[in-house]
Amino acid sequence: MTGQAEVAEQSVAIPDARESDGAHLEGPALPGFQQFSFGFQGACHCVYYAGDRSHPALLLMPEIAGLSPGLIYFAQRLVAARFQVYLPWLFGPFGRRAPLLNILRPCISREFAHLRAGRSAPVTSWLRALTQHISRNNRDSHVGAIGMCLTGGFAIPLIIDPLVPAAVAAQPSVPCSLLYAACGVHVPTKMSALNVNAEEVSQARARLASGEARMLAVRCRADRICPADKIERLRQEFPIGLTVQEYGEPTCRNSMGDRPHAIYTKEFRILRPDQVEHYARRAFDDLVQFFAPLRNEDSRIRGELLSPG
Repeated sequence: MTGQAEVAEQSVAIPDARESDGAHLEGPALPGFQQFSFGFQGACHCVYYAGDRSHPALLLMPEIAGLSPGLIYFAQRLVAARFQVYLPWLFGPFGRRAPLLNILRPCISREFAHLRAGRSAPVTSWLRALTQHISRNNRDSHVGAIGMCLTGGFAIPLIIDPLVPAAVAAQPSVPCSLLYAACGVHVPTKMSALNVNAEEVSQARARLASGEARMLAVRCRADRICPADKIERLRQEFPIGLTVQEYGEPTCRNSMGDRPHAIYTKEFRILRPDQVEHYARRAFDDLVQFFAPLRNEDSRIRGELLSPG
């Protein structure tokens, strides 16, 4: 009986959520994933999701490359690691990397304008509303969050939400210094910017200090797009509740000869089979371990997910 209830629960689609004037969006099919349309404050995006509904839910925010093969592969690995994964299609072409094109897109340019000004990007309100929608449709369970590159700093405003007990800031990079990324020319005003308004930083600090939430910051030591200064700023702002993981050496280059950056996506995807001890594999294992406490939280709720009715 329990097995039948579990199968039934997994087959239930999460409903669309639209404002009265919101449009219904339907994206291309993604094998192994379902999708729903989510609208909030005039913005509407498709959200892809997969995974056993009795497993912890994770909101996976895209990096500047967009909804790329590396991002999809990352989501699939998280599902295989026994998580539910919710992947919003926020920008860019579907199923291919387009970092330069995405930077030039008007919607991304508007987000960059807020980030450069030290204000939280408008999309963070949409993401928090999406988190609440995911929780409601999982019997009010908690939701973990992962931001990367462009969205790396979004872990800060999301961790304020009581529904989010754990969030990851992976290689947070915006606004980055192009001079530093290309040539190593240090630009102090940009190196440590967090791209979040001071009030939300203070609220996040208080929540982490209370022990109600945890945050993980991740970068490669050779990464110039996410400089060490930014991670050090995170340490200063969040002395309690923040764990920092840095991987590789400052001289590291990936198999394409580039400085490593996107550790969970591109860097993992281009690994050779013989690189079994590569730090990108260790980084993924560490990420799964970071979210492991979610499996013990909301146990009553997840038990209900497996019960009839």
